[in-house]
Amino acid sequence: MAALRSLVADVEEACAWKRLLGLINMRDYSAHDAAAKLGDDGFSRAVRASALERAERLRLIDDARFGEVFIRSKINAGWGRERIQRELERKGVPAASVPGWPDEFFSDELDYERAYAIASRKVLNGKNDFQKLMRLLASKGYASALAYRVAHDILEAAHASAISRSNCADYVE
Repeated sequence: MAALRSLVADVEEACAWKRLLGLINMRDYSAHDAAAKLGDDGFSRAVRASALERAERLRLIDDARFGEVFIRSKINAGWGRERIQRELERKGVPAASVPGWPDEFFSDELDYERAYAIASRKVLNGKNDFQKLMRLLASKGYASALAYRVAHDILEAAHASAISRSNCADYVE
């Protein structure tokens, strides 16, 4: 009977390892997310821990690497610092544990440029434009002070553009 239990445990560990390899061959995972996936598949806590320990030892799962790649990809997707930090923590990776956080990834100037580029694509119709821009930038994870500044600047530029267009219309016959 003990031999059978040992065999079942070995098979379960082999299956968990195979499943984990399948997961990480598709994309990178944090240790927390990989453990959750294995748990969803019904593997016991001990078997999950064993598979994850092995994967971390072989550097197949590395939360620092995962965090860095996640941050860069979400910056490219237009996410702000706050949303990235929230999502990293939800994935079990404290942002502070990622080497270079936040200085290597963010600067006030680049944050402003990204937020401005996102907000300037928003179609404005003159009704609640400031609130629309603020909601858009807040949903992307930009700080409220930055969102305020960007929304103000975009509306000011739109107003200046409207004035110059109306002045030009005076000269057209």
